Amino acid sequence: MTWEIVVGLISLVGSLIAVMNVVVRVNRTLTVLESAVGRLDETVRDQSAKNRAFFDRLGDHETRITLLEREQSA
Repeated sequence: MTWEIVVGLISLVGSLIAVMNVVVRVNRTLTVLESAVGRLDETVRDQSAKNRAFFDRLGDHETRITLLEREQSA
């Protein structure tokens, strides 16, 4: 085996290790991001439900204020 072949194999293995290192990091990052987006989606749904309930209460309150203002002006 000549030195050129050995150097070529070593550089090929080194390149493969470098590429796999990048692939593993990207995969780990995508997994973390997927988890974070899932939690964010859940939080937005919860907040949306809370907002809906709040605005329903606010609408009832607004109706009550309107009735009180009518009673005062009469």
